Amino acid sequence: MAANIIDIKSYSPESSDVFFFDNNVWMYLFCPLASYNQNRQKHYSLFLQTVQGVKCTIFINSLILSEFANRYLRLDFELWKKETKNFKVDFKRNFIGSERYKDTIVEIKINVTKILRICEKSPDNFNLIDLNKVFSHLENIDFNDSYYIEMAQLSNWRIVTDDSDFVKYKGHNLDIITIVKEKVSS
Repeated sequence: MAANIIDIKSYSPESSDVFFFDNNVWMYLFCPLASYNQNRQKHYSLFLQTVQGVKCTIFINSLILSEFANRYLRLDFELWKKETKNFKVDFKRNFIGSERYKDTIVEIKINVTKILRICEKSPDNFNLIDLNKVFSHLENIDFNDSYYIEMAQLSNWRIVTDDSDFVKYKGHNLDIITIVKEKVSS
């Protein structure tokens, strides 16, 4: 088994394609904090526009939304620490409940609503997932990525990701759509 790695810059989606966008792609698209890596943002944004233009289905589940909200909050917490020059603060004791935290929650709600407008909610089919397979991947990739691989295989989804774990790990035969690094010639 080997993943089919597809360069997002050359892939032309068809209306019958079904996608699952990994959290890191949603972060590029809907987490405006610090305008991180705008070139990658551009490629994923163009791909999303193309997918929407041909009316492909994008599935999302609660685990992705949980990752999105938690990562968004943690990124903003790190920015808040730098802005206030208070590096000894604790996320749970000092950030949660602060005005900044409350403002960030409002932003997250707005962005999750935008994401849900363009996606189909999918159950995670926990009852069908073979956890032995999920655990067998853990030597190479994290739990969530392993879980997403099993979900995608059950549902015949193409994964859109910026996570190299999906590319490096060879224990699946999914289509992985990502920004493929160009080889530098000598």
